[in-house]
Amino acid sequence: MERLIECLVFGSGMIVPALAIWAIACLYMSKNGCQCRLSNLVYFGVLLTVAGLTVRTVLVDDSCWLIHTATLGMLVVFGVMRRPNEEFVELDLQLR
Repeated sequence: MERLIECLVFGSGMIVPALAIWAIACLYMSKNGCQCRLSNLVYFGVLLTVAGLTVRTVLVDDSCWLIHTATLGMLVVFGVMRRPNEEFVELDLQLR
């Protein structure tokens, strides 16, 4: 029974990185020229969820706070590195 509880505790810390990887995959699977609102919605929803869980983990001084904080940072960095849609690039070129 103790091993089951240990596995559940370890597994709960790994849910946040799994969610983050899924959200990043949704964000990067969308085609470059289309506006995929669903993938953006999934990404931002998971970003907000991970941010809330990270704050909770840090406040209660849980043992997986570093994993959650690194996952939140990873989500922010991968979100920034996403190339803009072609429509935004064309609009930027038209404005210049």
